[in-house]
Amino acid sequence: MVVHRGVRAAMALAAVAALASCGLQQGLADGSGASSGPSLAPAINASTITGTRFSWASVQGHPVVLDFWAAWCGPCRAAQPALNKLYSKYAARGVVFLGVDIRDDNAAAVAFDHDYAVAYSSVNDADAQVSAAYNVSAPPTVILIDQHGTIVKRFLGEFNDLSAILDGLH
Repeated sequence: MVVHRGVRAAMALAAVAALASCGLQQGLADGSGASSGPSLAPAINASTITGTRFSWASVQGHPVVLDFWAAWCGPCRAAQPALNKLYSKYAARGVVFLGVDIRDDNAAAVAFDHDYAVAYSSVNDADAQVSAAYNVSAPPTVILIDQHGTIVKRFLGEFNDLSAILDGLH
């Protein structure tokens, strides 16, 4: 069967759009993205998916691992066990882990939290305010912030050297 060029082009564009919706952000792998030097992490003061209030003041003086995720994101589901392991290893050392749930309704976020036994709190970012402040357009994205509040590294999709960097922060 012969597939017309137009149909092939449309299929290719659809595939690219589907992949881009879940973690394929270009040019933001290190640092804060837009600026040329280190930047301070924007404060997050928001409701968690369980209804409590998260205050950025509670993380001052601690390294922070921000996990931007969504219940509809397959790579996020695949990455959660590794993030839970990192939490188990580093939380006792003073590293704060905070999830940022992107564009989910609260029921989907709570179900993800339960199904994947997420070991740390997540704030609800249904309106994408936190994501915009951190220049995150799609999950999974992990952002590492040092104890001084400076964005150290962005991980898009995979966070293979996160453990080594966390070891170096202490």
